[in-house]
Amino acid sequence: MSCLQRAFLFCLVTIFGASSFAQDYSDPLRGDEITVESTQDLTTSYKERRKNFGAIFSVNYERYYPSEHVSVIQNKSYEEISDGQSMPVIGAELGVKYNFALGSLAGIFGYGMGHYANEAQNLDGATVKITKLDLNFALDNLMSEPWIVPYVQGGIHQLEWEENSFTGSDNVVETLIAKPNLHYKLGVMFQLNWIENWIDPSTTQEGLRSSGLENTYLDVFYTGYSAYAEPDPVVGALGSDDGEANLSSSGLGLGLKLEF
Repeated sequence: MSCLQRAFLFCLVTIFGASSFAQDYSDPLRGDEITVESTQDLTTSYKERRKNFGAIFSVNYERYYPSEHVSVIQNKSYEEISDGQSMPVIGAELGVKYNFALGSLAGIFGYGMGHYANEAQNLDGATVKITKLDLNFALDNLMSEPWIVPYVQGGIHQLEWEENSFTGSDNVVETLIAKPNLHYKLGVMFQLNWIENWIDPSTTQEGLRSSGLENTYLDVFYTGYSAYAEPDPVVGALGSDDGEANLSSSGLGLGLKLEF
């Protein structure tokens, strides 16, 4: 288990442990105890009804292209063994956000995985796994409704790379685990609530009432990863590199983000 995954599990244990001390209002009231519950007005704007804390979840699609990486097995660049094709990566992010007057800050845990194969270049398959911890700053409180939300995001990530290639008749596997490094993400979110309201005006209010879903966004972003790893010795490889393997990549991506 990587250090970033251990950090995420520690956060989960801390959150659920703290919640266990919360008062259980399901117990019968004693004496003159009174429980007061405020009812949220679902007809008000997002700016008026949003609370101090919230949660976000997103599913993302991005293209991973380590243009500077050289295969130790084939002694060729990634561009050569992939015929210039990038690798599709599907990922998810989960975070807790703090809302304030200007916008919000969110702590995010993310994980993504991609795979690509090109038998014409003896590449039986290459797989990348990305684990990351981020801090996100979003300008989501400038208008009464967050129709367009620009944001910046950055943090640390750990990248795992596995290549399965042929050298003649031999099948060889190379595995690299990059040291934790920095990455950035610049994006713009477009609120999609208007689509739901156009189809059925009660959809947004029902979502708020049943699950606490505040907003649904289309997320368009650009991400840059820095990733360097010490190459491992590969038996039967055609070449070798005594320096670090460069797995850095950058590119555009799309996502669907939910705010609760």
